[in-house]
Amino acid sequence: MATLREIRRRVNSVKKIREITAAMKTVSAIEVRNAEAALIKMRPYASSLAEIIARLSYCEGPQGHPLLADRGDRKALLVVVTSDRGLCGPFNANIIRQAVRYQEEHRSKYGAYADMVCVGKKGYDYFRKRGYHILEQHIGFFKGIKYDSARAIGQTAMKWFLDLDVDRVDFLYHHFFSAGRQTVATRAVLPMRLCDIAPAEEYAPGARDSGGPVPTASEGPGVTEYIYEPGREVILDEVLPLYVNVQVWRILQESVSSEHGARMLAMEAATDNCDDMLRDLQLLYNKARQAAITKELMEIVAAAEALK
Repeated sequence: MATLREIRRRVNSVKKIREITAAMKTVSAIEVRNAEAALIKMRPYASSLAEIIARLSYCEGPQGHPLLADRGDRKALLVVVTSDRGLCGPFNANIIRQAVRYQEEHRSKYGAYADMVCVGKKGYDYFRKRGYHILEQHIGFFKGIKYDSARAIGQTAMKWFLDLDVDRVDFLYHHFFSAGRQTVATRAVLPMRLCDIAPAEEYAPGARDSGGPVPTASEGPGVTEYIYEPGREVILDEVLPLYVNVQVWRILQESVSSEHGARMLAMEAATDNCDDMLRDLQLLYNKARQAAITKELMEIVAAAEALK
C-alpha cells in the first residue's frame, strides 16, 4: 500500500489537473456559444444566396458555367479540416479515420491517392508523416478565424478546378448540430451541383439534368422567370465564386463550433474522472491512515506488555 505522503502528493496532483480541466470546460462552453451564434447568423445569408444561385444556374443549365461542369472524379482534391490543438476527445481521430477511408476507396478505384489540403495542424502532422501528397496546409488561423481565411482557401480550390488540375473538390469536416452532437460530413464543393444548391423542389433541377424541358412560370408553383441585367452569365460569374467562398466559410465555422463542443465534452468527462479519482484516493488515504494508527497502537500495546 502506498504511503500517506505518496497519496497526498497524488491528491494534490489530481486537484490541480481538475482545476485545469474545469477551467477549460468553462472556456469551451463560452466559445461554443459564441461560435454557434456566429454560425446561426450567417445561415440565412447562405440560404438566400443559395436560392438566388438556384434560380440562375437552373435556367442556365449544368454546363452554363465552368464551376458547374461535371468532369468526373478521377482527379479529386480532399480538403481535411481538423483542429490546431488537441484535448478535444475523438474530434480529430474521427476526421482522420474518415479521410484515410476516403483515400483507400479512391486508390482502389483509380489506382492513386487523391491530392490533399490540410486545414489544421493535427491533420497536417498525421498525413505528412505518412507520405500523402499535400498541396497546401493552413495552420494557426482558428484562433481568430476570419472570412478572408475562408476566401483564400476557396479561391485556391477554384483556381485548381478551373485550371483542370482537379476534377472535384471535397471537404471533410465536422457538421455542427449542437454542443453535444457533431458528426463527420463530406461536402462536394466543386463542381457545384444544382441538386445541392437548390433549396426546394420548386426549382426542379432533375428536369434539366435528365434532359427534360425547363418549366415556365405557368407550369409549376414558385417558378418565376426574371429579366437579368446586365445578364445571367455576368451575374453567375460574380455570384458563383461568392457562393463557393461562403460554403468554405460555413464549413470552417461548423468545424470551429464542433471543436469547441467536443472539447467541452472532453473536459467535462476529464473533470468527472478527476472527481472519481479524488474519491478513490480519499478512501485509500483513510484506509492507509487507519492502518498506520492501528500499527502505532499495536506497537504501544506491545511495548506496554513488554514492560510488564
